[in-house]
Amino acid sequence: MKRLTSCLHVIDKISEWSGKIAGFGILLLILIVTFEVVSRYVFRQPTIWVHETSAFLFGGIFLIGGAYALLLKTHVNMDVFYQRFSIRTRATLDVATSLLFFLFLGVLIWVGGSSAWNSILKQELSNSHWAPPIYPIKSAIPLGALLLILQGLAKFVRDLITAFRPDATI
Repeated sequence: MKRLTSCLHVIDKISEWSGKIAGFGILLLILIVTFEVVSRYVFRQPTIWVHETSAFLFGGIFLIGGAYALLLKTHVNMDVFYQRFSIRTRATLDVATSLLFFLFLGVLIWVGGSSAWNSILKQELSNSHWAPPIYPIKSAIPLGALLLILQGLAKFVRDLITAFRPDATI
């Protein structure tokens, strides 16, 4: 049990770090958009790169921050019903619905990974006038799904233990 606890702790730490990276991404996004606003409205010199960069950065933040959101239990639930159940019933429901979670993420890793790999091989660029590379954001898709599946495994193990032994703490 001690080895399992330490493994779950490592996964939680990885998710915490992904959350910190996403947090720094948000700060960078704020700076970039602020730069655009000042450039456009104060100096009357709009940029061609901020809109696309901010969209890519937001996508990366969303993908990389998903595991951290799962760690903090901030993903959407049907709380109207869910909170009325006992801890054991909630854990049992979470275990039962985990199959869909893992299936979705498995497909996302498979398809997203294939798309990212093809994009890297082609050195794919955006179709915009600025034409930045697309492969970094496409690579964030399977990476974010992998981080989310790791945290999902940790949650699944905890839910499984809670479903069978509600008095156990892990």
